[in-house]
Amino acid sequence: MKNTCKDILSDLSETQAEFMNIPQAACTRPSSGVIIDFCERSETLDYLFRILNPFAEITASPPSWPEVLSSSQKEGLSFLLYKSATKKNINIPFSIKQCLKQEYIYNWGRNIRIFEELAALLRVFKNPVIVLKGASLLSSVYKDFGLRALGDVDILVKPEDVSKIDKVLSQSGYQSDYTLSSCRVTNYLNSLVYGKNGSPLLLHLHWHLVNNALPNYMYAEKINMDKLWKEAIPLKVRQADVLCLAPHHQLLHLSEHAMKHSFYTLIHIWDIQQVINHWKKELDWEKLCRNAEEFQLRSPLFYSLWLGKEYFGASVPQKILESLHPCCQGLGERAFHSLLRHGKRKEKFCWLFYLSNISGWQKRIKFILRTLLPPREILAHMEGIEHGKKSALYSKVALRRFQRFLWFFSKDR
Repeated sequence: MKNTCKDILSDLSETQAEFMNIPQAACTRPSSGVIIDFCERSETLDYLFRILNPFAEITASPPSWPEVLSSSQKEGLSFLLYKSATKKNINIPFSIKQCLKQEYIYNWGRNIRIFEELAALLRVFKNPVIVLKGASLLSSVYKDFGLRALGDVDILVKPEDVSKIDKVLSQSGYQSDYTLSSCRVTNYLNSLVYGKNGSPLLLHLHWHLVNNALPNYMYAEKINMDKLWKEAIPLKVRQADVLCLAPHHQLLHLSEHAMKHSFYTLIHIWDIQQVINHWKKELDWEKLCRNAEEFQLRSPLFYSLWLGKEYFGASVPQKILESLHPCCQGLGERAFHSLLRHGKRKEKFCWLFYLSNISGWQKRIKFILRTLLPPREILAHMEGIEHGKKSALYSKVALRRFQRFLWFFSKDR
């Protein structure tokens, strides 16, 4: 059975909707102007979303608790499922509840250890640092360190400070698998990953907001990094004083990141909904739209806000969605939009969007070729090939990437 978020919110009273900052008409079609499509979803996801909704009543059992567990794990929402179901006293089969509880406790303990080590490093840095994505959200938006998984910890520094930060990390026992000859901003990767033996902390050091394995010709050079740094706001990570992006820039970054992963896991959309709710009084929607236009991130922002409103009832003004709605979608973007509308979210589907938003066939062909066969330095960075290796190794790696590409798309067909 397919549902829309209108079904979930239909039983909310006016007081409850106001408390959640979700207009009662949030999921109804506008009477005029742009029509914003509904998203289909399975009965299992619908039940999961009802549990996450603090005011939705649970009056029946799901079709299958193992499916609910599997879906929550796939979407990165299992820790939220455990806390929400516990708070609502939902009767969950013992084995499922124990699995969720153990995952939550392990994640909480792991995150605490990561944050302790991160804070120790941040206190040593003498240069300004912006903490990004999950680590920033857990330190500000989320009230519980166990509610969200952390893969690596992303921090942003200025390009001229990378060598200084690298020195501090090296002295602290952290090493990167690859050493760049320079820290210039590219249309591909703009980061290094550092790790330490015996530590759960993987530190992802960025010197630009865009960090993509695809050649990002659309907006990488349009993002005003000086503006991001100027408008960054204070953030405390345990006992360390650092910075995080301003709410409007945080939404743009999370949207760009979610688009890069084709909205594959819904935790990225939940993050966006949480940022909107947390900063609802401070969030300047007009400034958000202006910066989205300036940074050429209108479409990633639209799809993120639309999905946030559809899946989780994010309080996004209808006029904002209508103003951001792409007016001239190419064939690839229309296909991408249709896939999202039918609940089909898979890695690499963003290719359709990116290709459609590159003007001219020559640039599109270049995009495909540069994606499969990046420049030697970029390919070495992606694959961890050290400098000085034989050129034949680059050819082997490039061939392997091309074979993966063919396998992925033939598999999806």
